[in-house]
Amino acid sequence: MANEFKHKDPGTALTQAEFIASDGTGHIFDSQAAGDILYASSTTVLARLAKATDGNVLELASGLPAWTASPTIGSTSWANANHAHAASNSGGTLTTLGTVTTGVWQGTAIASGYIAADAITGAKIADDAVDSEHYTDGSIDNAHLADDAVDSDEIAAGAIDTAHIADNQVTVAKIEDIARGSIIYGNASAASAELTKGSANYVLTSDGTDIAWAAAAGGPSQAVEADLEAETNEDTYAPPDLIKHSPGVAKAWLSFSGEGTVDIKTQYNIASLTDNGTGDYTVAITTDMTGTDFCLIGMSKNNAVAAQRGNTHTNTVAAASFSVLTTVEDATTGVSDLTDNRHIGVAYFGTQ
Repeated sequence: MANEFKHKDPGTALTQAEFIASDGTGHIFDSQAAGDILYASSTTVLARLAKATDGNVLELASGLPAWTASPTIGSTSWANANHAHAASNSGGTLTTLGTVTTGVWQGTAIASGYIAADAITGAKIADDAVDSEHYTDGSIDNAHLADDAVDSDEIAAGAIDTAHIADNQVTVAKIEDIARGSIIYGNASAASAELTKGSANYVLTSDGTDIAWAAAAGGPSQAVEADLEAETNEDTYAPPDLIKHSPGVAKAWLSFSGEGTVDIKTQYNIASLTDNGTGDYTVAITTDMTGTDFCLIGMSKNNAVAAQRGNTHTNTVAAASFSVLTTVEDATTGVSDLTDNRHIGVAYFGTQ
């Protein structure tokens, strides 16, 4: 029978010395080769297991020993095989055999050369922290940030969780639930702070160091009538109702038509207009002048006679009223006669 264990040279009869030879040369396998293994192929027969290729391991197959290049070790997990790899192990990347569990790699860290290409790439872990560029796919796992950066749970839903802003940066209350109208500014501690809005009509002020809300400081005071009349140079303002007291402002004026029924077109500070006859009118002022020392400026035009020039004069002057005379002058003879001119304008300058 092939591969059985037998005497090397039985001859025609075995001597006792040949049977019990102790030098290891008395018995051999059929077709024996260096590296072969003796095993019991049954309860009564010893047989030879021929050597296999270098690197093969011995496993039990159907109750008998056999060589194999791919041993079955219970599962594909290195942890189940209780196969520990030292941190100093050399080589390329770790072959994926399932989940790498605690204790699989010995030491304090994972060497950069042992990260699989489909996970964290080589050199991604450094100095017990995470390098600035060492997370891929555009995001950072929210459980893998070092203490010197953003804390471990500070990335949420693609943004920064408002409850996890580090000191000396923007504090929690400055990002979320900030009061309407508030301002973010740098305080004395070189940190951001919230300045809530001031009262209505308050202004933002600075003392050269910090900012604050404050009531607006008083502006210039209102000028009085005498200041406007004297054109006093002072830090005051002229209210609309007192501007009329400036010497350069007309105290009363009107525009009217003297033809037919007297018709005031527009006016200021005029109480009434009376038609006294051809080219003669009386103008009453609403607010009287302070005296009779004032200036009258007038103009008139008679469209009916192209060769005549219209003129405006005053006759009697009082603080409350003025007379207005309108004439036309013949361009040839120079004679002026009272005439109801069509376009008449009069303005009065002085004090009230």
